[in-house]
Amino acid sequence: MMSRTTRPQIAQRRTLLAVGEGKSDAAFLKHLRKLYCSSGLGLTVTVRQANGKGPGNVIATAIGALRISYYDKKLCLLDTDLLWTPKNQRDAKHNKIELIGSTPCLEGMLLQILGRTVPPSNHECKGQIKAILKKDLLYPEDYESTFYFELLENVRPQVPVLNQLLRLYQGHD
Repeated sequence: MMSRTTRPQIAQRRTLLAVGEGKSDAAFLKHLRKLYCSSGLGLTVTVRQANGKGPGNVIATAIGALRISYYDKKLCLLDTDLLWTPKNQRDAKHNKIELIGSTPCLEGMLLQILGRTVPPSNHECKGQIKAILKKDLLYPEDYESTFYFELLENVRPQVPVLNQLLRLYQGHD
């Protein structure tokens, strides 16, 4: 009698859905994917863009993506300038989506990473980061020369939002 051969088990890669509020947010999330997940090990990260319209739309975009595919972890990168309603928070919790808030916006977090003072308004943050970097930050490659791996690793203890993002990108809960 022939013995039955068993197939080697193939480890399934873990998945992360990362939804950014706008083009810049999605570009930054893609930049992080390239830095932290391009080795072929660890996570497979899918980045989506919600085209703005506030926290409700960002969460709805994530929920829409969940109707099509399963993801082990889910995150929404949101500005904190608009209130996250109790319904927004319930919807996210019900779908196990982690809400990560950049104060007051992505550009505020970027200024914090660069060790700059963060102005209180989105408009001022966007103006200041554009003046410093001379770029619109709409594409992942716009982040490469300034927000490189070593810098992000060095400042992550001082920038809780960045640390939260990087922990998810590295597969930590």
